[in-house]
Amino acid sequence: MLEESEIFEGLPLTIGTMRLEVVALPVVTFVAPFKGQMMGVADTLKAEIGMILPPAGQCGKSDSATAYWRAPGQWLVFGALNAGKLKGMAAVADMSDAFGRLRLSGGPDVLARLVEVDVEIMASEQVAHTVLADIPATLIAIEGGFEIMLPRSYAGSAAKRIEVAMRSVAARGLVG
Repeated sequence: MLEESEIFEGLPLTIGTMRLEVVALPVVTFVAPFKGQMMGVADTLKAEIGMILPPAGQCGKSDSATAYWRAPGQWLVFGALNAGKLKGMAAVADMSDAFGRLRLSGGPDVLARLVEVDVEIMASEQVAHTVLADIPATLIAIEGGFEIMLPRSYAGSAAKRIEVAMRSVAARGLVG
């Protein structure tokens, strides 16, 4: 398996007040409750990781995990989760090697050039699934920027496209 530094060559990158950096991913578990099992999954996760699955378009956090809404009836849980406790209640899969994650600070104008989502109206901890240039991406609004989750196989290309957009924004004098 390739290391993050091999996938995201040239990062971290700072241009003006914008910064693009790699964020290490903990264990990532895909969770999709079976029909009629949402309450059982919620009870199990509350006991296991101290939280239930967040509503659509949101992420949730506890001391031991973070969960992101992925699609209707689907979530990604970041952090230690004993998936065996969900047996019979949900489809679960280890997705730890499936994604790369970046953090873009100080550059909403950068993402405005690359995605079809109005990132300026996203509040902290909101989640949007979109396409970054032509690459599927999940945006998570954080204080001062965004985390960007990408399929690992496209992560390097996405980082290069973000870098080009950062340079374009800086050249236009839109940031310090």
